[in-house]
Amino acid sequence: MRQVAILYNGKIDVAEYPGVVLKNPVLLKPIYVYIGEVERSILTGKLPVNKSIILGCTGVARIIEVYSGSTEYTGRVFTISPFGAQGILGVEEDGLLSNYSSIHPSYLDEIVLEPKPIDAIKPLVKHAETLSQRVMEPVLIEGCNLVSLALGLSLRYKGIEPAFYCENTARSVIQFGFRVFKHPSELVDQWGSIVLTSHDHTAKYKLLSQLVYNNIVVSPLSFTNWIPLTKREGVYNVSIAYRDSVVDNTVVRRVLDTLSKSIRIVEVDDLKNAIGLFPPRGLGLILSLK
Repeated sequence: MRQVAILYNGKIDVAEYPGVVLKNPVLLKPIYVYIGEVERSILTGKLPVNKSIILGCTGVARIIEVYSGSTEYTGRVFTISPFGAQGILGVEEDGLLSNYSSIHPSYLDEIVLEPKPIDAIKPLVKHAETLSQRVMEPVLIEGCNLVSLALGLSLRYKGIEPAFYCENTARSVIQFGFRVFKHPSELVDQWGSIVLTSHDHTAKYKLLSQLVYNNIVVSPLSFTNWIPLTKREGVYNVSIAYRDSVVDNTVVRRVLDTLSKSIRIVEVDDLKNAIGLFPPRGLGLILSLK
């Protein structure tokens, strides 16, 4: 078997290997791969990476073989989470944009019996649902990306209407009827929760240093490494949310159905032909790999 992969090594490139490179015990064949803000931020320099990395942090894949004795996985189709034992997939660990990939079993999310392209973003929607369980009203979401939008929809379906703070493009969120602010002066001072989802460190600093809040919820996909401390009395909680084993599946299905109308699906018969799709725009797209 020959392996072809899309990687970032200071620039986006295609790597070809005469055989499959095995670094982890689960060998899989990606079927659908989502590319969005993580890949866009890597390519534009907002999200630095320290080594050559195969891109693609979440998707759907068929298990070819497991080299650890867990043969019950073989042949099954799983959604692949960006969260696992070795860091964020596609950033800290080689991702899914390859005709064959090897990953740690901790990235296997759930079995899919009839895989569809929209399943590629299900782990992100589940993550957004996890974030929604940590907030207190009123809620301000920092960022206008797929995770933040899925979080906003999840909260809306629970009867909570959040506001968004996005200094750059906010079209994807505005089209769903959410309130979007672009400067801290436009915001009220008091918030129950501020949720950090983007890679915009300047925006995070402005909000956390100027507003009053009780609760900070951090998505690991925001790669937030520091939080400014405000000089005020009181105590606030900081929660870093990965994924919970229990989510509201009814809400997850509703959010997936809503987002399915807004995410482009592109079929490629050769990964080399996907290079022109980077960096992705808007909410990103789902690659269907033959």
